[in-house]
Amino acid sequence: MVNKVDDFFIPDNEVKLPVELDYSHVDSFPFPTNSFACVYQMYRILLIVLFIILSTLNLKAVNIVTYTVSDSIEISSDKLEMQYKRISNDDDRVRISFELSSDNTPFTIYKAEWVNGDSVYAPLEPFSLIAKTKEVAGKSTVWHITLDFPFSDRFMESDALVLSTDKGVVRCPTSRAGELKETIDMLRDDYENQLDASERSSHRAWLILAGTLIAVLVIGCSAYVTTRRRFIIKRKKIEELSMLISERTDRNRALEAKVEALYGSRLDTLNMLCNEYFEKSESEKVKLTLYNEVENHILALRDSKSISELEGIVNTYLDNILVKVKEQLPELNRNDMLFLTYLYAGFSPRAVCIFTNIKIKNFF
Repeated sequence: MVNKVDDFFIPDNEVKLPVELDYSHVDSFPFPTNSFACVYQMYRILLIVLFIILSTLNLKAVNIVTYTVSDSIEISSDKLEMQYKRISNDDDRVRISFELSSDNTPFTIYKAEWVNGDSVYAPLEPFSLIAKTKEVAGKSTVWHITLDFPFSDRFMESDALVLSTDKGVVRCPTSRAGELKETIDMLRDDYENQLDASERSSHRAWLILAGTLIAVLVIGCSAYVTTRRRFIIKRKKIEELSMLISERTDRNRALEAKVEALYGSRLDTLNMLCNEYFEKSESEKVKLTLYNEVENHILALRDSKSISELEGIVNTYLDNILVKVKEQLPELNRNDMLFLTYLYAGFSPRAVCIFTNIKIKNFF
């Protein structure tokens, strides 16, 4: 059934303006605006303080140092050896862990620095370390150290941790690539040092060899020159001796000629008579005859004129030998000088004995 318009009921409502509304039957809930703003501000401040506290807790730096001691020392060294372990940049900081090894060596670390690119950072918490003698004496010690540095979000191959110690500056790369590069550089430097040492050793060996060869050459040349000089001196002496012998031979020949000219056939007759006298000395009659003949010849040869001429001939051809003998042996008497004169003149032993009236057995 469809209702018509006339069938609708329209209530008789009266529209009123807001000013005419009656609020007497409406519940009231008072809420002041200033109180809400204050609470909001407190909550905001509380959150900020909480954030700051949490941030402060997160940024609190910690330096961690522990060490391991071993009583056995394999190789004692005065150097500090540093080995990089790890690096991280969590919790808004850079944390670097490394180890220091020392054997029976006290040391002092004055400061630590982290070289990061072009920047140099100090630890967030000041760091220094003193290893006393009583702690490390006779022991091998490994120090495990962790340091916190300001935050950095970039790590480079050239980054390094640098420690200033009383043993000098100790440097260690803080990246695997840098550590590998430094190891390669160290191996290269060690190889170059060994190569230089080998070259120096080889150079020194060549110098020693050259010096030895030069010394041998000099010694050989010196020995050759000395030997040749001695040979020349000996040859000169031999030549001089040969010349002297030749001269003496010539002088002897000249002396013999002069003596021959002085005494002539008398010497031959006298020598023959002397020989016969000694050979036939058993026959008194022959001996007496020979003795008389010899005595006559001897008396003829013993005259002062013949002896003076004979001395002059001997001195002339034997380089004044009688004069020199007299000067060196002034104690010799006239008979001794006469004996030497006949001897140097070349007379036979028997003739000399006859001239000087001595026995043949006393001649020898």
